Amino acid sequence: MNPLNTAILLKQLKESSIYLLDQVTRITEHLPMAMLEKNDGDGRWNTLQVLEHLNSYYVYYLPIIEEKIENSGTQPQVNFHPGWLGAYFTRMMQPKDGIVQNKMKAFKNHVPPTQLNGPQVIADFLQHQRKLIHLLQLAEGKDINKIRVPISISPLIRLKLGDTFNFIVAHNNRHWMQIEKLLPGGWS
Repeated sequence: MNPLNTAILLKQLKESSIYLLDQVTRITEHLPMAMLEKNDGDGRWNTLQVLEHLNSYYVYYLPIIEEKIENSGTQPQVNFHPGWLGAYFTRMMQPKDGIVQNKMKAFKNHVPPTQLNGPQVIADFLQHQRKLIHLLQLAEGKDINKIRVPISISPLIRLKLGDTFNFIVAHNNRHWMQIEKLLPGGWS
């Protein structure tokens, strides 16, 4: 993998995260709860379930990332060098040309229930998304090559912080596309 300019990478990830925050804020302020509870077929997730799925990842990753950043005495580096595994996970998750190419089943502990407290799911998601943006800002002062984060499916596997952020944002992008398909026309 070619090195990436750290400042540009973090700026792009932050911009993508702000966009998602703005879009979810917009739809949750302007659409009735019944619309957010509507899915597009049996066994398919609705908007609230997608947000709860994202929340389940945030509950795992955000506290760990925050602790790793706070406890790191590293200095920022000009370039980020993606790891092969982190780059692979990100490529698998990231939509390409507006299409999700690799359909995947969610891990059992990340499958949302069918009955949810809509306002709570939304409030949690917005809080988590703001926290992610804050952590991306804090990461600007650290070496995202050296800080390692254990992944949710196996704590024995640790990714570079830059790869972890890339994966989380790619995962969010993937699921934003899923939400867009559930929304009435004119929302994208």
